Amino acid sequence: MRKIIGFIKSVCTVLGAMVLICGIGAVLIRFYNGKAIEIPKHTMLMIDFGHNFSEVQTDGLLNELLDRQGVSFTSLIQSIEMAAGDERIDGIVARIDVSGLELAQIQDVARAVEVFKQSGKKTYVFSQGFGPFGQGNREYYLATFFDKIYMQPHTYIGLTGIGMELPFARDILDKVGIYPEYYTRYEYKTAMMSFTDKNISEPYKVEMTRLGNSLMNELKSGIWQNRDISATPETVINQAPLSAEEGKKLNLIDDVLYLPQVEKLIKEEGVENFVAVEDYATQIHPNEGNLPAIAILNLSGIIDAGENSTDIDGEFTIGSKSVLADLADIEDIENLKAVVVRIDSPGGSYNAADEIYFALKDLKQNKNVPIIVSQSGYAASGGYFISLAGDVIIAEPTTITGSIGVLGGKFVLQELWQKLGVEWANIKIGQNADILSVNKPFTAEERQIFNASLDEVYRDFTQKVVENRPLKQNIDKIARGRVWTGQEALELGLIDMLGGLSQAITVARDKGGIVKGEKFKIVSFPREKSFSDKIRELLIQSKINVTDVVAQSGVDIRYLKLFKRLQYDTVLTPFEIKM
Repeated sequence: MRKIIGFIKSVCTVLGAMVLICGIGAVLIRFYNGKAIEIPKHTMLMIDFGHNFSEVQTDGLLNELLDRQGVSFTSLIQSIEMAAGDERIDGIVARIDVSGLELAQIQDVARAVEVFKQSGKKTYVFSQGFGPFGQGNREYYLATFFDKIYMQPHTYIGLTGIGMELPFARDILDKVGIYPEYYTRYEYKTAMMSFTDKNISEPYKVEMTRLGNSLMNELKSGIWQNRDISATPETVINQAPLSAEEGKKLNLIDDVLYLPQVEKLIKEEGVENFVAVEDYATQIHPNEGNLPAIAILNLSGIIDAGENSTDIDGEFTIGSKSVLADLADIEDIENLKAVVVRIDSPGGSYNAADEIYFALKDLKQNKNVPIIVSQSGYAASGGYFISLAGDVIIAEPTTITGSIGVLGGKFVLQELWQKLGVEWANIKIGQNADILSVNKPFTAEERQIFNASLDEVYRDFTQKVVENRPLKQNIDKIARGRVWTGQEALELGLIDMLGGLSQAITVARDKGGIVKGEKFKIVSFPREKSFSDKIRELLIQSKINVTDVVAQSGVDIRYLKLFKRLQYDTVLTPFEIKM
């Protein structure tokens, strides 16, 4: 039997290698036989916001083989702004159904669309329904920044308001015999309440309600400013989901049409061709040579030690080791004038965030260049800690930031082992050798030592905030784990201005002494992977992935990813904002 199994494994290995080699060959053919597309005049730029626009370019071979390459979020913004001045492009046609963009990213896109419209070109939206019946607030909000909105008949506008779901699992832990012994700094650092509490605490509820209201006010303000809607926001939202036909009556949309009818309508205005933004982005040719340089460092995902990594489902992890290597390369750039740090992170490891913070400060001192921070959807906890290295911090009104606090502890399995009939022998050399053992709770002395470490981290975090930011209130009223929107953070002095990536680059240009109108080049990090790195990554990702298996079972994988955060000490609460 073993020989048969071994033979089958050998055959599978050979077949797998052959498939991999064929796949790599297909990619190579695409690389070397591909030709730059030609774009004639009277062309419309097409953007499907259902596609993936990651903050970090997904340039692995597996993504290319699965045709998931796409363009980065940075390239999306650059493409829209470049098309504004491109005489070949007459306008934009956007497909907006369900988008993976965060609300702050959508506001960044909206700014680029406004720049495009200032060139006098038309913008259109077609939708087969904003959101999955409900929860289409972000998508509809984005659509309102376009000139015309068309929807397919019998589809719905999910402008249903904002809902928040916060999981609490203490009951099930008690049943199986697991005791969560966690400590926080302070009452608003609520990440572990999902395990330590059976229901939401009053401070937690107040905090989340305030956050939800702030986000909802931003949505309502934008939508009713962009569209001439006579009904009040409350009337519309409380009636939603609304059919396309009802939306037309309320002037939420312009007409109810099928896609071929929309295309015909646009062609009647003189448009002859359409080009996808993924293809148009290949027209972007960054300046080269010994020009003044601005480096853009993209930090997207949970912050941890080690190297950057990407799950097979596209989830990124910021590895401090990789970031330090990128910063060393940035320091070697000739004629470097400024650095833009783009952050989209709910936080993570305090030590890793501190290491990146120090390295950014060190780079700024060694090269005497300004560092401009551009906060994307999230720059909270450890993500905000890194932001403190910036000379200027820029965020969108709906960026989720702050969460200045710390948490830590362990799950105690002592009662679970007793129920299972498992005994653990304990031999230790040193009084606190087993301080983090999950087989027993903290002793009084260990609890004191552990909490002292949390106090030290919180003291360091808040001190760095005070040293680096012109706060408008006492730190104690701003910190303690509280979460803020970008608009609120501006009023508190946690950030300096509202805006997106383009604004950050403009500020970097000015702070770096590059004269307006002078040519400069942008150098992006992390660097594109080498071919050998892509092959190695593909080989690693070729094994069965637990995430895929769980997803196939019907479990909403997003919730599992939220709980993944809980292994870190400076991280945002694992809540789900539904909009």
